[in-house]
Amino acid sequence: MNETAAFRKVLAEAGIVYVDASVLALHLVGDPRYLPLTRVVLGGLRDRDFTAFTSAITIYQLLVEPYRSGHEAVAERVEMLLAAVHGLEIGPVSATIARQAAQVKAQIGGELSRAIQIATALAGDSEIYVTRRSTLRRIAGLGVAQLDAYRRGESDGPAAP
Repeated sequence: MNETAAFRKVLAEAGIVYVDASVLALHLVGDPRYLPLTRVVLGGLRDRDFTAFTSAITIYQLLVEPYRSGHEAVAERVEMLLAAVHGLEIGPVSATIARQAAQVKAQIGGELSRAIQIATALAGDSEIYVTRRSTLRRIAGLGVAQLDAYRRGESDGPAAP
């Protein structure tokens, strides 16, 4: 089984998938190294092979650079494209998520935005956290699927939850 098919199978078996900002950013910029895998995510959503969500913090992460560069039209386009992703739910950053993110950050460190992403995934009962790369293999029973591992064929998939 090739890497793309293995990735598709993992997502379909998970049922509930969390997609972090890095995956969406790679798709939006059209990075040819990752497009086969990001297309699996978006195609699986379109075909209802699984359900997926991300955090409202993803909007922040995707819009910082266009605004920093003075490209407001690009920021608006990114926001429109994100809203048009069929089947992708965007979860709010609530007080509950903030509390969970504080616990995540206290335990594993890292960036605040990553802690919010992980907290949102945990709160949403995700089975798989999809990201470009991570030093984490599992997060409190949540499997981690890294695009880099599938792209290079280094893994048969995420660690079991």
